[in-house]
Amino acid sequence: MIGRNVSALVGAQIATKAINLLVSVALVRWLGVDELGRYAYVLAFCFPFGALADFGLATLAIRDASRAPDQAPGVIAAARRAGLTLATASAAAMVGLALLVGHDTALVAAIGLGGLASIVSALTMPSLVLLTAREHMDRLSLHRVAAAALSSAVTVAVLMVRGGVVALLAGALAASVVMWLLARVLAGDPGAASAMAPGAMRVLLRRALPFGLLTLGFALYYRIDMVMLEWLAAPGELGQYAAAYRFIDAVIALAAALGGPLFPRLSSLAIAAPGEARRLLEVGWRPLLALGLPLTAGTVVLADDLVALLFGADFAGAAPLLRLLILGTLPLFWVSVANHALIAADRVWPLVGVYALSALVNVVANLLLIPGWGAAGAAVATAACEWLNLVLLARLLRRGFGVRASAAGIWRYCAATAVMLVVAWLARPLGVIADVALATGTYAAALWALGYTRSDDHVAITRLLAQPAPDYSEGRR
Repeated sequence: MIGRNVSALVGAQIATKAINLLVSVALVRWLGVDELGRYAYVLAFCFPFGALADFGLATLAIRDASRAPDQAPGVIAAARRAGLTLATASAAAMVGLALLVGHDTALVAAIGLGGLASIVSALTMPSLVLLTAREHMDRLSLHRVAAAALSSAVTVAVLMVRGGVVALLAGALAASVVMWLLARVLAGDPGAASAMAPGAMRVLLRRALPFGLLTLGFALYYRIDMVMLEWLAAPGELGQYAAAYRFIDAVIALAAALGGPLFPRLSSLAIAAPGEARRLLEVGWRPLLALGLPLTAGTVVLADDLVALLFGADFAGAAPLLRLLILGTLPLFWVSVANHALIAADRVWPLVGVYALSALVNVVANLLLIPGWGAAGAAVATAACEWLNLVLLARLLRRGFGVRASAAGIWRYCAATAVMLVVAWLARPLGVIADVALATGTYAAALWALGYTRSDDHVAITRLLAQPAPDYSEGRR
């Protein structure tokens, strides 16, 4: 069922974030402002090259395998070969550019490790595609939790021996190799694939072109701000921004967990039953508001306390940045589902246009704002571009599916959030942990008191989550 899949992936995100939270706190505190900025820069530098290595092959393979399960083995075999070829070329280009721009030896070594990690990711991709296309979200969740646990253990080990950025990336590479092997075990036998015809990889790459450009657009859009901060801002600005952005990374992961289980279903409905796909989209947006609205408002109120508790006084400058960045939370949730729907409906080229425009606006905004405002300028640009994305994608959904978003019932979420904020403000003397717990409980209680369990939203989302998953029995494969 969709509900079981969503629960599995959200549960996995909760587990992985709980694991990562303690390690992230230790990592930020150990590295400090300057070294954290250096670490964030390496990751941001590698990110677009990782997108080139992926080139949207995973997304294309999931969509094709979901539409035609009997063709899945051939699709995955072609994606495996293409992905490995692109990852190898991308790793070489990554190191070459690092040498060309004159980075020091340690940075080049760290970037080289990032290139090797992209190759391991290409080897892992086919197994994860198979798990997703078959809607084995429980196994996919197990893989994610295991990856988080292993990565965290490796990070702690590196910190205990006082390792730096290079050691951290070397440990991450070792962990990714282990997770590649585990993914193969979890995915099992993909089925017999016929021999690939000559030129099949080139055909696949041609079909993947819009997906690849879209993936590259994502990468530039979500990480170009950190590269530009390193180049344009004062020392220490990137470290503060990277600390604040760790909260946003958690929101991005949660949005992906909520939207991901819908992609196989949307892939099977978007062409064959667009009316059903439209209903799914119209039902889903208000529950995402119910989650994103209190998360945004609560973080604005408690940002200082959260940053002080987790990262310490040295990162006090991250709190105002967090307040700005968190304003893009609501669009993140909605955009994740919209992206899946448009890809499922073969509307990839319009998506490419949206993210190309957003990346361009983001770059221009950063060029204008960072020299004067530093990291705060980058945060403003990021939040503003999230809302720009939402506006553009909403227009595409209206044209492609005829989606109409009704505001009926959202007063409950607004009222419950207002009550929650009052309690959160009054409870601040109790400490941030107790404050968050009380605020969360208050929000849930307020929704119940306002009749949410008897509302159309609750009935609709309950029916949606109860829908059965497609039958991937041996006979269909």
